[in-house]
Amino acid sequence: MPLLALVTLLLALGYAVVAAVLVLTLRRPEPWAEPLAAAPHEWPDVDVVVPARDEADTLPATLASLAAQDYPGRLRFLVVDDRSQDDTARLVQRAAASDQRFELVRVETPSRRLAPKVNAVSHGIAAGSAPWIVTTDADCLHPRGWLRALVAAGESHVMVTGYVETARPGEARGLFRKVEALDWISLMLTNRALVRLGASVASAASNQAYRRSAFDALGGFGVAGRAPSGDEDLLTQRLGALPGAGVAYTDAEDARVLTASAGSWGGFLAQRRRWVSRYHHPQHYHPGFLAGIVLLGAHSVCLSVSTLAVPWWPESLPWLLGSWGLVLAVVLSGMHLGLSRLGRDDLRGWPVLAWALLHPLLIATAVIWSVVRPGSWHAGADDYRGRAWRAWVRRALRRARRRSLGRSRVGARRQRRPQRTEARNVRW
Repeated sequence: MPLLALVTLLLALGYAVVAAVLVLTLRRPEPWAEPLAAAPHEWPDVDVVVPARDEADTLPATLASLAAQDYPGRLRFLVVDDRSQDDTARLVQRAAASDQRFELVRVETPSRRLAPKVNAVSHGIAAGSAPWIVTTDADCLHPRGWLRALVAAGESHVMVTGYVETARPGEARGLFRKVEALDWISLMLTNRALVRLGASVASAASNQAYRRSAFDALGGFGVAGRAPSGDEDLLTQRLGALPGAGVAYTDAEDARVLTASAGSWGGFLAQRRRWVSRYHHPQHYHPGFLAGIVLLGAHSVCLSVSTLAVPWWPESLPWLLGSWGLVLAVVLSGMHLGLSRLGRDDLRGWPVLAWALLHPLLIATAVIWSVVRPGSWHAGADDYRGRAWRAWVRRALRRARRRSLGRSRVGARRQRRPQRTEARNVRW
């Protein structure tokens, strides 16, 4: 058996075991939070932060969905214009003129300490004062009861991560839109399972809420804010690590946010390449989270390469079929169970099979593409990768200088030793 087939089979076995553990959590009922039975004035104040950069095309629909929220507490919509070159700022000003809950926050200069989007969110948080902070994106649509459902789910937690999808039930037309919708659903189901298992490691910045007191206890985004996911995955991991803190997940129907589709296979792969490029800077991530990401990437690459290599190594076909069988058995059952729980019967059947067969190839393409041409994540005016590399070089040079100084001192002592030894011998 070729070595590649053996490695593929072992990775498929590991992937299937992890997936099976996550699937088992889907059989447990979801403890959706009931709406708070309190007077309107008892609902906490909320600041909704919306970072926007050149979002004039999608922003009007987003602002309209926010304005329609039926949340009974005090609301402020802090839309952060991150140096846009289009009419983003003017659209926010127009919304603020007709609805006093909207406020324009401007980012004038990039930060040398925070990634651009993290910096924009930080500006929005600083402009507000409410005890709850909610973040979303400028290309999202929100149900009328979104904020009510999100805040209700976090009544006894420091953070709530919410469900995000690219197509409402029945709206996914064609192979691409169905595969894209299923890929997002797989991410949401994974996050749901991890939270139920006590692992608060991931979130989507387009649908999350957290307490300002917990955010302040962390000291803000901190050094993790240099990373592109400093306002979502890394923030979730840090908040979840606070003493006595808990992170909740909700996919209640009113809490589901609709985000814009990538539009095409190329756009989808480019988006996933940017996501994978985040993990090229592993120093901030939880080790278990990174291990899962590495397992997914390695499994997808090996399975795709092994499948494409069958014409040249036909003897590996039985082992390859075993690898595919392991993966498909767990993934198909888990996805159908998850879709049933979410009420997404429109995606059951052949779309799930198509997604399961394409998923390893799509992930492998994104992984390889991110290595050949990493996503252009920046921390302020300087490239984050370049800053991290230069910091590593500086540390290496300092260690080398210390070792060099240490060797020179040891050498000097050794040069003096024979003289002292000779003197001692004479004295003895």
